[in-house]
Amino acid sequence: MWGCGERSQHHSYSNLSNREKGSWYDQRQRNCTIRITDNTIYWLKSKDILRIQDLENMMKWAAHLLFCTFFLHPLSVWPTNPGFKTKITTKGIDYGCKIVMSVLRNRLLDVRIPDISGNKQSKVLQELQYNISSITISKVNFPDTSVNLVSNVGLKVAFSLGYIEMNGNWYIKSKILRSHGKVNAQINSIATSIFLRFGKDDAGRPTMFIMDCSSYIAKLQVHVFGKSSWLYNLIIRWFEPSIRKYLSGKICFELKKILNEKIYPFLQTVPVTKEVGRYIGIDYSLTSPPFVTNNSLNLPLKGEFYNLLHRTDIPFSAPAMNIFSGHERMLYIGISEYFFNSAGYVLNSVGGLSINITDDMLPDNSRIRFNTETIGTLIPQMKKMYPVMKMKLQLIADSAPSMAFLSDKITLTTSGDIYAFAILPNSTLIPLFNVKLKAQITTPVGIKDDKITGKLTLDRVELSLKKSNIGPFQVNCLQSGIDFLISIVILPRINTDLAKGYSLPLIDHIKLSNLILQPHKSFLLFATDITYY
Repeated sequence: MWGCGERSQHHSYSNLSNREKGSWYDQRQRNCTIRITDNTIYWLKSKDILRIQDLENMMKWAAHLLFCTFFLHPLSVWPTNPGFKTKITTKGIDYGCKIVMSVLRNRLLDVRIPDISGNKQSKVLQELQYNISSITISKVNFPDTSVNLVSNVGLKVAFSLGYIEMNGNWYIKSKILRSHGKVNAQINSIATSIFLRFGKDDAGRPTMFIMDCSSYIAKLQVHVFGKSSWLYNLIIRWFEPSIRKYLSGKICFELKKILNEKIYPFLQTVPVTKEVGRYIGIDYSLTSPPFVTNNSLNLPLKGEFYNLLHRTDIPFSAPAMNIFSGHERMLYIGISEYFFNSAGYVLNSVGGLSINITDDMLPDNSRIRFNTETIGTLIPQMKKMYPVMKMKLQLIADSAPSMAFLSDKITLTTSGDIYAFAILPNSTLIPLFNVKLKAQITTPVGIKDDKITGKLTLDRVELSLKKSNIGPFQVNCLQSGIDFLISIVILPRINTDLAKGYSLPLIDHIKLSNLILQPHKSFLLFATDITYY
């Protein structure tokens, strides 16, 4: 930077007022160069040389600023797509609020209001002692409850026209009067508002906390029964404000206790991980805090299989899911094809996608046996070279299978190598041939006891010969034999596990009802109502 004009004396910038700073800068910047060092400003004329070293720190800060602006910021605003998306509609939230209000009613019925006592001076009665004891709540009703979802903020629950009825005993004493009796209080038009915000803890479970709670009691009617009750009705104004204030605070207090003692432990039952085998687990943790729209509460869940012994990142990402079209059910769960593809990747990484096929795996009543005599009818030279010998096939996947959700079906594509061996009488394995396999499998997906289930059916198999130790042969002659082994031996074993199902990420004491399943491109959508038990 270069300027002109006379060099000024250096000035301590920190000693200037904000107005002086702005004025001084405006006057000087037109014809001078500014240098700032150690909180001091120097004005340089044209013959002065600005050393590059003085700019190094500024350039470093500028570089950091550019890095944060153009690199780190996009990382913070472009979250990873989840494998599961859960949407709770206003219908579901209303149902949850009814459960909370039921718990609140029961809690208030158990509240024991402390005795109210004191002394008052009266010209007629002189010092008057009063006491209200054994106060219990006999009736609670909150008939009008409303739920408002505030987009990107939280949930506001308000109930009005609340009603509470209480009963107790009263007693008064003075030098000239002593009396006692029963008291009945009716609190009408209770209005309470509570504002909730949602988040996630370090484990990835949802959290909920009360941002604000207020309660107002508009009207308190007290009826006193017994001797001298007319007197007590006159002095009822002494303790009426105390009761109103106490109950107003008690409602919010009980709501916070319900959150801490009921709802928070309830949320802690949300499954974050689930072991589904010796080496494999499923991650259901939140990828980001729950977010609120005008008509739903949404929870993005990781929905990913992982290796229990050595967890690594899945080398592909989940596609975007749009599950925000329906509102007829309480709960919508979107399950991405990423969830299933991560299962294939992890199974492949732990060696779970390999299988050995031998004759003893065939059904006992099968007329087809797995030996060189049977397979020799397809490859004649094998029967000549190794007559009447048992065989072994080893199927090894060369990559993770890929599952794709289409609008009308779900397909699974897999590939690998088939190694065929003859088993000598001394159990030695003689390699026969190696065939490349590509297969496409179709499966429906269903729900059984709140678990995802499936059943694989073979669509087609493509074979190509990679290596033969028994001479050349037409590989398509093996087609029927391989189809038979996959359909009769391999798929039934996989389907046994699929029939057991994989658990949906449900909270304890939740039962699904009116469940429907809708296949979409790249994801499955489950829509259901829920019942708490």
